[in-house]
Amino acid sequence: MSDLKREGALRTMSQLFSGLRFRLVVLAALASLPPVVLALHIARQERRDKITALRQRSRDIIKLSARKEEEMILGTQQLLRALAASSQVQLGRWGECNELMRALFADYPRYANLGVIKANGDVAACALPVTKTFNVADRSCFRRAVSSRAFSMGDYEADPVSGARSVSFGYPVLDPLGQVRAVVFAALDLDWLDGSDYALQKLLPEGATWTRIDTNGTILVRHPASEKRLVGKPLPERPLLSAFLAQKNGVLEAVDPKGVPVLYDFTSTRSALVAGDVTGILSISEKVLFAEPDRVMTRNLASVGLVAGLLLGLGWIGSRYLILRPIQALVKFTARLAAGDSAARTGLPGGRDELRQLVLSFDQMAEALQQREAARKRAEGRLKESRQRLQLLARRLVGVQETERRRLARELHDEIGQSLTVAELNLQAMLQTPGAEPLAQRLKESLDVVGRVQEQVHDLSLNLRPSMLDDLGLEAALRWYTDRQAALAGLKAEVRADPLEQRLDPVIETECFRVAQEALTNVVKYAKAHTVTVELSKNNEEEQIHLSVRDDGVGFDVASVRAQAVRGASLGLLSMEERATMAGGGVEYDSTPGRGTEVHAWFPLKWAQPAVLSGAI
Repeated sequence: MSDLKREGALRTMSQLFSGLRFRLVVLAALASLPPVVLALHIARQERRDKITALRQRSRDIIKLSARKEEEMILGTQQLLRALAASSQVQLGRWGECNELMRALFADYPRYANLGVIKANGDVAACALPVTKTFNVADRSCFRRAVSSRAFSMGDYEADPVSGARSVSFGYPVLDPLGQVRAVVFAALDLDWLDGSDYALQKLLPEGATWTRIDTNGTILVRHPASEKRLVGKPLPERPLLSAFLAQKNGVLEAVDPKGVPVLYDFTSTRSALVAGDVTGILSISEKVLFAEPDRVMTRNLASVGLVAGLLLGLGWIGSRYLILRPIQALVKFTARLAAGDSAARTGLPGGRDELRQLVLSFDQMAEALQQREAARKRAEGRLKESRQRLQLLARRLVGVQETERRRLARELHDEIGQSLTVAELNLQAMLQTPGAEPLAQRLKESLDVVGRVQEQVHDLSLNLRPSMLDDLGLEAALRWYTDRQAALAGLKAEVRADPLEQRLDPVIETECFRVAQEALTNVVKYAKAHTVTVELSKNNEEEQIHLSVRDDGVGFDVASVRAQAVRGASLGLLSMEERATMAGGGVEYDSTPGRGTEVHAWFPLKWAQPAVLSGAI
């Protein structure tokens, strides 16, 4: 009896695995394999792309670092040349030299120290306060400047006064006979450079670290700067140092001292600041670098698994009712019919005729339409979400743009201002040089040119981001900019503004000012107007602030200009509308050819939040 049961079980298993139902399930399972392979291939390719992008970012950082080094060395050379030619240094007025060094030291935080060294090596003047006499005759910077009688660079070492690790530069001061009278020096603070390079930090991928080491494995630069100052200390990844120095260029996968898998991209190059090769190392956790590819792969595999499981379940259940039952009924029917039973019927439920099939087709079509409608609604919802994300991105981009404008204005003032200061010091020194009377007129003219360039740099800085907007608010900035544009174009201008109880929200102030700036620019460029009026009013009932810019110029066809703007011919109108919309307001244009133009913008009446005091004054 047990044998019969065993044979029956084996026969059932054989029928199960050789039947049509099992084959359909296997086919559904096989159909899910290509998406799995594709998901794994995509993830692998995205990982390769991430590594390629990381290598490119590493090369960009190295190029930027090299350019920054050259710029800093050139700026230091110009500064030292100007100091060497100054009357205080030339005449040996060491007390005045101390004051000059301290004044310059306050303006240039990149230097650890500034000063003058006498020919015997004694420090004659120094930006840092000293309580005893220092002799630095053995310092490489001093020795090289004296021997070469030219601008020289020392080794990477500790400053004798400040103790900071730095690279020193020297420039000789020669007497009329060409003998070295003194050496002016500047110590470049690498600890300051460790956290001051904004452009390099912008290039650094999120979660990554960029380190620069010399041939001894000593850290020269570390970004981002950690709480533990690592500049001047050995590289923490000491076991990898030999590989970095031997291979010169490549990518390593290793475990860092904390046990985290890390990807290291390293390249050896020459440095203008340190003798010998330096190695730049861009390191990032593999978990951070491959987070997005891994997330996409997991999501894709989960989706494929869910769909495959659903298909298997549907195939297993649906095959019985949709395929097996009708076929079994037909087999029984044909068997009975072959046996001569003329009364045989399939036993299928009524409605399996063409009409039922047509009804079923309609039901399936309705189901398909419902699914498509649901998919469409999901796609509209995703579109709405995408639009919201785009608006958020646009607001962030505008914020970044204003931040960049503020930074550029600051860098124009600092970097170019330094060069102009050096030029002015040089010219003034030449005017005070004995025997310069024949060139005095030209030197004074050159000083005037430098003054005009300084004014132009000042104007350019104000155009990028007027400090008045941040310091004094919207009303003062509007008055200043309107008067400035009117003076440049020969317009009669009037500014009217309701008194504001307090400062507006910074976003509202910025966007309102930019709309007014664009409108006034259009008046100057295109309106051919004689007068322009700017009004700033508030509506407490509607809780809105209104801006109006009116002129008596030639006007324009609003519809035509908007159509051209949409096609990309001019983005001025669209820029004003976008800025007002992002701030929660809007813009209207009222213009007719020959009758002037009015730009009317409105914004939410939002007041600035009170500053939170940190306790520091």
